[in-house]
Amino acid sequence: MNPVIDVLASSEVDSLERLWGQLLIHHSQGAPHLEALGEVRSPEESWRLRRGQYLALMQEPLTAVLVARDGEHLLGYAVVRVLHAPGSWQWGDQVGVLETLVVDDEARGAGVGQALLGAAREHLTESGVQVMKISVMAGNDAALRFYRREGAVDFVRTLVMPVSE
Repeated sequence: MNPVIDVLASSEVDSLERLWGQLLIHHSQGAPHLEALGEVRSPEESWRLRRGQYLALMQEPLTAVLVARDGEHLLGYAVVRVLHAPGSWQWGDQVGVLETLVVDDEARGAGVGQALLGAAREHLTESGVQVMKISVMAGNDAALRFYRREGAVDFVRTLVMPVSE
């Protein structure tokens, strides 16, 4: 498959809802241990919240929402942004963050994720960024393998826990 990668306009953000719903289901099935901390939001509520986050991110000058299309069919999308985050390693003061990368269930394994990740890396390179942070949901071993094949290495492990008993 040879998808066309474009930048999504904020007026088209609702076209991402179907794929966000697929990702929500994928994450909830892959991380059932998180149910002990609270139920997964409904797809509608989750999209309403994520939509607001995406619209806010799209106002940032170095954020890109990249979409992969086959004709009119949306195959996947990636949201990537740049943060000012100087740290202990000398990789510059600007750090890329891959907020979301999702590929349609029907298009997985066809190179769509690789094309989107490549476009995200290109965007960050053009923005003067040297490294990109990628968070992977616990239990999503396929995503870990994918990112490692593309050159990602372990950096930080994030845990969640209740604050009251």
